[in-house]
Amino acid sequence: MIYRNWSLLTGPATILAGIVGTVVIADLIFVESDWLRKDKTDQKKQKTTLSTH
Repeated sequence: MIYRNWSLLTGPATILAGIVGTVVIADLIFVESDWLRKDKTDQKKQKTTLSTH
């Protein structure tokens, strides 16, 4: 029997955090959207267009 109320919350919170973390890591590793690289190339394009004008 569980005597502490907070211990009822730690199990589901840990499981939910594990699921969210797994989804985020899987998205970064396996999805080929390259959203991080697109941001960097857009910033480089903006810098070069600003410096040429």
